[in-house]
Amino acid sequence: MRPTLTYQMTELGILLYQRLQFAPPFRYALVGVEADEFRTYSELITEIPVTSFPGLVLAETVWRSLGASTLFRPFSSGYVWHPYEGEVYKPLMVSPDLKNKLKDLLVLT
Repeated sequence: MRPTLTYQMTELGILLYQRLQFAPPFRYALVGVEADEFRTYSELITEIPVTSFPGLVLAETVWRSLGASTLFRPFSSGYVWHPYEGEVYKPLMVSPDLKNKLKDLLVLT
């Protein structure tokens, strides 16, 4: 993913958040390009600090049950969010070729 594509993915993220403001009821939502950002509900409530996910939208009932962090802002009626920061270009996260080149540098000889 090149920086131009990152810009386009951020635009798509914003569009998805706009749709979420009028979506049927849900517990939580997170827009992101990388699949490793997906979390199950049980992981969300037991293992992960919710403040580590910019863009996380929570139903107010879930937010309160998780401690009502002040990092969250109103999103839509009944929901709060940790404001979205857009997508970030991380070449080492998306390119197996670059990952392998980095691994080669880290190998002790």
